[in-house]
Amino acid sequence: MKTSAKIAGVVFLLLSLIDVLSVFIGGNNIHLYVKPLLMPSLATAALCQLLPENSGRLTCLLMAGLCFHTAGDVLLLFKGFTFFAAGLGAFMVGHWFYLAILFSGIGGLKGWKEVLCICVPLVLAPVIVGFFGVEWPFSAAVVIYAFTLMVVSASGILWKLRGRQFAWRIFWGGIIFIISDSLIALNAFAGIDFTLRNELIMPTYLFAEWLLVSGMVQEKLLTSDGSSK
Repeated sequence: MKTSAKIAGVVFLLLSLIDVLSVFIGGNNIHLYVKPLLMPSLATAALCQLLPENSGRLTCLLMAGLCFHTAGDVLLLFKGFTFFAAGLGAFMVGHWFYLAILFSGIGGLKGWKEVLCICVPLVLAPVIVGFFGVEWPFSAAVVIYAFTLMVVSASGILWKLRGRQFAWRIFWGGIIFIISDSLIALNAFAGIDFTLRNELIMPTYLFAEWLLVSGMVQEKLLTSDGSSK
């Protein structure tokens, strides 16, 4: 790993620790200032590792995804359904950019196992959203979002079936992202709360983002982006 990427990675880690600790101790003012810096710092670490060798389309897609996730972070700092819905939309679009990277070199589905990877999210997404009791028409958007996250995880399984080492990072990144968002959904849609629910949202979210981005950078982009200049 390049020295500049290591330094940027340490900055992301320190900001993440500050943000997580601020939530635990109730330092809302700190959280308001630090949260918008989290994804830009992760994007900086990714760029330091990728550039100048990898400056093509896939790198641009990754930056676009992180930009939308930054927008989602900022929007969710505000209270109200409009900001919540807009934040959800921003995160969903960001994941679409991630999927554009993850499926860029996968080609067609091969065999029943790979087909099953895509079919299972189609069935599970509406079932899970139904469990949270999301009302129509917002439920349709949440189903699409849940399906998107599941396909992110499924893409990790697809790449694992094809023997790629980065696959487990993508799979677990998607799963932990689902866990983090479920912690939000439990309270937002089902009115369920429990000890440390709110405190667990940020660490799981940040760990998921790191898994996804580091997986794409270290394996997918570094081996494929050079051909897309």
